[in-house]
Amino acid sequence: MGQSYDVIVVGAGPAGISVSIACANNGLKVLVIDKKTEEKIGDKVCGEAISKETTEIVAKELNIDTPKDNEINTQIENLVLRTSLPIDHIILPAIGYMINRHRYGQRLLKDAKRKGVNLLPETKVIKPIIEEKKVVGVLVKAESSKIEEYFASYVIDCSGLMAIIRTNLPDDFEPLLNNQLNKTDYAPCYREIIELEEKHDFNGKIVLQYEEDIPEPGYIWFFGDGEKKINCGTGFIKEGKNKDKSVKSVYFKAMEKYFPKGSYKVIDGRGDSVPIRPPLWNAVAPGLIVVGDAAFHADPLTAEGHGPAMLAGLHAGETATYAIRNNKHTLKDLWIYNKKVLKSFGAEHARSRILTLTLQKFGPKKLEFLLKRGVIKQADLTSAGILKKHSVFSYLERALRCFPRYYLLILMKKAIDASKNVARLCAVFPETPDNYIEWKIEVEKIYKKLSS
Repeated sequence: MGQSYDVIVVGAGPAGISVSIACANNGLKVLVIDKKTEEKIGDKVCGEAISKETTEIVAKELNIDTPKDNEINTQIENLVLRTSLPIDHIILPAIGYMINRHRYGQRLLKDAKRKGVNLLPETKVIKPIIEEKKVVGVLVKAESSKIEEYFASYVIDCSGLMAIIRTNLPDDFEPLLNNQLNKTDYAPCYREIIELEEKHDFNGKIVLQYEEDIPEPGYIWFFGDGEKKINCGTGFIKEGKNKDKSVKSVYFKAMEKYFPKGSYKVIDGRGDSVPIRPPLWNAVAPGLIVVGDAAFHADPLTAEGHGPAMLAGLHAGETATYAIRNNKHTLKDLWIYNKKVLKSFGAEHARSRILTLTLQKFGPKKLEFLLKRGVIKQADLTSAGILKKHSVFSYLERALRCFPRYYLLILMKKAIDASKNVARLCAVFPETPDNYIEWKIEVEKIYKKLSS
């Protein structure tokens, strides 16, 4: 029999490190396995924006520092949804940081090791080990190509979008856990960090610039990363007419409008994929908890996944600690994790997906029409605005402003109703797995209806 631990964490990204520290803080024996070299852990293609509130919550609970010193590139204050209109109509508060993902990830890894977490780098996890309908460990291949087994009371899948553990479960292992990865669940993307010769106007902002020629979610992003540096990129779901489109080609075509080739220096340019769907409603199974991108925990609108991954990691660590201390292993025993995720950010992300689907249906030109006429206002896109009850007179006023495109107002009301219904269902998420199937069918009907 291979080595045994209380918890095995697959993946040393923000989700995995957060889980491992939470478990180590509670005296558990933890092993983190990652395919990268130790020096490369934390280096990942992303927008590199993270919420200040999230980092403060996680830092307090895990007893670690928030991003500091050279881990922070610049401060972020606003999220801007921008069109070709000369005025930015939608500016939402987004207090946080643009971080150096690699430096921050390396420091978090040091925090984890200092707390007693064991690291196994340069090791590929092949699949879960299952005994008596419970995940009990992982099968791995080290750099030497030697196959080894590692066992644990709990396995935490933080392996990123490909979800090595979840997607390699037998189909009949746990019917309430989705073990599939569909092309509509994620968007391949291409990101560059560029340096300009002059200062830019993106300081303190993360900007989603909606463009007619970019498929869903329909924008190119520009995140201010310093006085002359910008983190920029795009991505989209590759299906239907967009199946064979090149993400890089779409990106460079869009960039020509703002920063033509030759006007900037590329510091780093790489591709990856990001989740773009609501979170897994259920992310547990006997002996297993799924966290971060593996559970689609990124925000479907902004693709920000770093903060949610750390929050979910904290919840997973708390859940695993409780389960191990009380010798609990069933689906019902772990169900509290789903409720924690939904309460902290999952319900908000579920509504974000409604917003991305709505913006896709509008398209940039129709969105500009609604913004210019004042049919859509900034407050309408906040959680409070979406859930606000609107009077008949309010809809009448909007109808007058929407003339002659009344169908856009109908679509807008459809989206608002969908957001309210999703919020209502998230508030009554089942206390146990018993009524989960009925609940899931009802919530997924809402997305299907809006997509049709």
